[in-house]
Amino acid sequence: MSFILRSGLGLMAMLAFLLPVGQAQSSRRQSRLAIVQQQNALHLQRNAVQTAVQQTTALVQVASQQRANLSAFTFQQPVTSLQIAIQQTNALLQTSLRQNSGLTQTTLRQLNTLQTAEQQLLNVQNTLPPQGTQLTALQLGTLSQAQAMLMALLTARPPPLASGINSR
Repeated sequence: MSFILRSGLGLMAMLAFLLPVGQAQSSRRQSRLAIVQQQNALHLQRNAVQTAVQQTTALVQVASQQRANLSAFTFQQPVTSLQIAIQQTNALLQTSLRQNSGLTQTTLRQLNTLQTAEQQLLNVQNTLPPQGTQLTALQLGTLSQAQAMLMALLTARPPPLASGINSR
């Protein structure tokens, strides 16, 4: 009986030793998973911002050259691409909230910029002149400002990821 008791205690001691090792491995796996999720969200967000910049640039070019009558339809793709970029930025924000304050701060600034650009496009869209007339200098300036703000997002330093991990 004492052998069973001693071997049972030995087994319990071994299990008590192995449990923290297993928890540490699980914690490392969760940490790696969180980093991969951040990298993926960052990649998707960068692609969405790039598309929003391209769409807004095309809109600014059409508006400044007055090659076509602008209508609410002309604004549809740039506004939609900005909304997608905002959604992807929110997704990136969710991956960074608990783990990476530097990324969270950068992402919040980017989100603010995207929302401001979207609002500027919507303001111009909502004040379009009648068909066949040109945009005012103020409207063109607003579109150009939105484009410049978005371009700055592409040229800014990439947000910091978790220490020791580089972005793709």
